[in-house]
Amino acid sequence: MKKIFALALVLFCMQDSFAQKEASSGTRIFKKFKTDVSLGYAIPQGSGTKGGVLFVIEPKYAVIEQLSVGLRMEGAALANVDLNGETGKVRVLASYIATGDYYFNNNKFRPFGGLGGGIFTMASVDIEDTGTEIPSSSSFGFMARAGFEYGHFRMGVEYNFLKEKAGYLGIKIGACIGGGRLKN
Repeated sequence: MKKIFALALVLFCMQDSFAQKEASSGTRIFKKFKTDVSLGYAIPQGSGTKGGVLFVIEPKYAVIEQLSVGLRMEGAALANVDLNGETGKVRVLASYIATGDYYFNNNKFRPFGGLGGGIFTMASVDIEDTGTEIPSSSSFGFMARAGFEYGHFRMGVEYNFLKEKAGYLGIKIGACIGGGRLKN
C-alpha cells in the first residue's frame, strides 16, 4: 500500500509538467494526463461474504479526446464476521489492471464505458476457535464499467469478473486529479 501511495504522490506532482497544451491550433480540448482517486463499496458475488470497502488509484493517458488508457490499482476488503460464534472470514483483494475508457462526448458532463484486464490477488483469513488460516492466490480477471465525470468529480459502477465466483461489484465516487479542459 505504501508503494501505491508513493506512486500516486509522484503522479500527482508530475500532472502539470505532463499536461501541456498542444500546438495553438486548438485541436485538444482536455489535458492528456490525469489520475483518478476513488473510494467505494464492494458487493461480492455469491454467499458467505458481506460487502466491504474499496480504494482506487488509476493514472490515465488520453490517447484521443474520447479514449483514455490507464492502470487501475485497487484494494478491496470484504468481511463476514459472527462475533457471537467467534467465526468469520475477511477477504482482501488487490488488482492491477490495464484499462480503457471511452467517453461518449466532450462536454462537461461526460458519460463513459470501459473495459480492463489484469492480475487479481486474493487473500482470506478464516477465524475459527482453532486458529487462523491465510491462503492466498493470484489469477487473471476482467473488469467492465460505466459511469460519468462532471468536471473533476467521477462516479462509476464496475463489475470485476474472477474465477470461482470471487467476482464483485464496485460502486465508486472519486475525483480526477489533473486532466480537465485546457484553457485557451
